Amino acid sequence: MTALTPIQLRLLRELDPWMILGLADAPEYWCKNIRDMQGVGTTLDQEWRAAGMWRTTYPWGLAMTAVGDYLRERKRDDPAHTATLTWAEITRWVVSMPPELRAEARRQRKAGADFVSLVVDQLLAHGIAELEPTLW
Repeated sequence: MTALTPIQLRLLRELDPWMILGLADAPEYWCKNIRDMQGVGTTLDQEWRAAGMWRTTYPWGLAMTAVGDYLRERKRDDPAHTATLTWAEITRWVVSMPPELRAEARRQRKAGADFVSLVVDQLLAHGIAELEPTLW
C-alpha cells in the first residue's frame, strides 16, 4: 500500500471533491487534466490561508506555497512550499486503493453529488502514513 502523509492528504483535500473522485477513478487522465488547468487558488484551510499560502498546480504536481511564483518555476524541493504532492505519488496512492473503493468513486462521480463528501472522506482515509520526524 502506498501511503500519503497527513500534510499531503491535507493538500489533496484542497481540490474540489469531483477532482478527487476523478483521480480515484482514472488517475492517468485526471492528473493530466488538473495539471493542464494550471490552477492557482486561495486555500480552503484556514491555517494555510492565515499564513498567506496558495495552492498551485505545477507540471510536476501540486504545492501549497508562498505567493510570488507567478511563472510556476519552483521545483518540488523549493523551501517556499509547505506541502507538495507529485502526480506520480497521487497515481501510486490511487493504484494501491482497494478496487471496490475506486469503483465507488467512479459510481459517485457519474451519479451525482448525493454522497460525494462521504466517498471523498473514505478515499482520503485510505493509506494515511505515520508521521515521520522532520528537521523543520
